Amino acid sequence: MMRISASKDLSFMKRVLAIGLIAAAVILAWGCGQSKGEAASPPAAIHDESPGGPDAHKDGEPHTHADAGGGEGTGTIALSPEARANIGLTVEAAEVRRIERTLTLNATLEVAPDQEAFVSSRVQGKVTEVRANVGDRVDRGQPLVLLQSLQIAEAPPVVAVPSPLDGVVLERTVTVGETIDPAKSLFHIGNLTSMLAGAEVFEADLALVRRGQVARVRVLPYPERVFTGRVVRLSNAIDPVRRTLRIWIEVPNTADLKLKPQMFAQVNLVVSSSGAAVTVPNEAVQVNGPERFVFVQNGEAFLRQNVILGERDDRYTAIKGGLVEGDEVVVRGAVELATVASQPAAGVMQDESKPHSH
Repeated sequence: MMRISASKDLSFMKRVLAIGLIAAAVILAWGCGQSKGEAASPPAAIHDESPGGPDAHKDGEPHTHADAGGGEGTGTIALSPEARANIGLTVEAAEVRRIERTLTLNATLEVAPDQEAFVSSRVQGKVTEVRANVGDRVDRGQPLVLLQSLQIAEAPPVVAVPSPLDGVVLERTVTVGETIDPAKSLFHIGNLTSMLAGAEVFEADLALVRRGQVARVRVLPYPERVFTGRVVRLSNAIDPVRRTLRIWIEVPNTADLKLKPQMFAQVNLVVSSSGAAVTVPNEAVQVNGPERFVFVQNGEAFLRQNVILGERDDRYTAIKGGLVEGDEVVVRGAVELATVASQPAAGVMQDESKPHSH
């Protein structure tokens, strides 16, 4: 838990530093303008524009971004390439998609029962060599341990204990010089090329769950990454205390095996979908009191645009007003832009007459 907290603190400090750099760049740009004899105005790169001004859409047809939130309206922020890089700013086009209804479940990652093995020796003997360690990838038939048999014979034979499957060594319990017998487990081997996410479904939600359903899985170490799987098994017994049914979702692992046994996971099980609508990634939508807004790319600047929200799932939000398909919105970096836009200087530099286009 301490590692997770430290990572969050570092991420927070990086965001604070990036926002400070943006603010400094804005003030510097204003100061340079003053030194060239420009008209005096507050040191901000944000200004209000007419929310009803005509927009030149990229298909040639004009459209208007209305003040959908009914608040302060819109404003623009100009960023240098360096400032964009500092906050890792990314832009994505608003697209027509179906918003999916999902059932959110907590889960734990497991090795599939038929993809793990506990390795033991078939004879009693003294260990002379151990050829694998925890974390090693091993192949089926690969010798893991060499030992001298303690069976009575003129010359004690050397016995090799092989891996019964392809996988990774999850546990090792044997050392050189140790005398072992067939009852002792020497290694725990697991094939991690795919994992099972075991989740509990409340009895009231069982009608929504079926084999073959798509599920989106997220884990704490990689919160921005989505692992897609499918429901492969359902238990036939309800837990009498928790009133839940256990289900298992098979999730393909990455080549470098990012998914590990016993990882905590959040599962969004897709149970239905709504009609098509213009949507943006959830991360793009920002909140300020009663207002909901996004930042739309407008040439070299970014326009703060109030929007009316529709349905939402674990990835996208439907936009009922304020955007049209194809509008380019800020996804990563939207939080930093919203922080800069909320600074006291942001609402001072105003221009209520100029139309904008993007």
